[in-house]
Amino acid sequence: MGRKKMIWITALAVFFGMCLSVAGGKADAQTGQTMDLTWMQDMIRARGFITSQPIPYVGTIVGSQDPIQNLSEGDLVYLKMVSGKKVMPGDRLVVARVSDEVKHPLTERKVGNAVVFPGRVVVLDGKGPIVPARLEKTFGAVIHGDLVMALPSPPPPVVSIRTQGRLRGVVISPAEEEWNISEREVVYIDRGTQDGVILGDLFSIYSQPYYTEETLESKQSLPLLKVGEGIVVIATPDTSTLLVTESKQSIYAGDTVVSGRGK
Repeated sequence: MGRKKMIWITALAVFFGMCLSVAGGKADAQTGQTMDLTWMQDMIRARGFITSQPIPYVGTIVGSQDPIQNLSEGDLVYLKMVSGKKVMPGDRLVVARVSDEVKHPLTERKVGNAVVFPGRVVVLDGKGPIVPARLEKTFGAVIHGDLVMALPSPPPPVVSIRTQGRLRGVVISPAEEEWNISEREVVYIDRGTQDGVILGDLFSIYSQPYYTEETLESKQSLPLLKVGEGIVVIATPDTSTLLVTESKQSIYAGDTVVSGRGK
């Protein structure tokens, strides 16, 4: 995808403002409790969200000191700044990557683009249209062509868990290229703030049953079986990012999510 195209990310401020920062051991959400995920805050930030809206970025990684494909913590890189954007030595920027379009697993309609944040850089010299920087922290591979954006405010440290409601939705996709999703991994769902979703909402996850031809012909419905639970850690208008806090078996794109703690 061309790096000169506008990038779909209007929810960036929402992401970092509403991100769930939490710590502690096992993520076993309980009704009426708060959740602390400080122990995996970096992972949650890195997995990002899906959005269909654009916001501007300030530059692009166009080179590095060493001819390597996957850049990591400590590597020196070069940033080509967007015209009119200025930085100073010591400025910190977040690295952003926009995926190809994401389609709904059941309807095939375009949902948006996944935006992930594999690291951050610190600027070494702010002079000129191309400036040197160092990868200060990485949460995954950083590559040439990744974007850089202003570093937002840190997310709140604790979130209250809400188990009310019976909002129904679908798992769109995993945040990584991992299709057998389990506990402590992250998925995107097709419900967001415009549906009443807020940070900390608990969703029960149900496997999508397989229908034989006989069952389809009889027009009978099969009961849904609960396979896990998850907590909303990022909420954008149309979609949310869900941290899987419990899994009895693998979770897949297309599985059903229902707000609240179901059976």
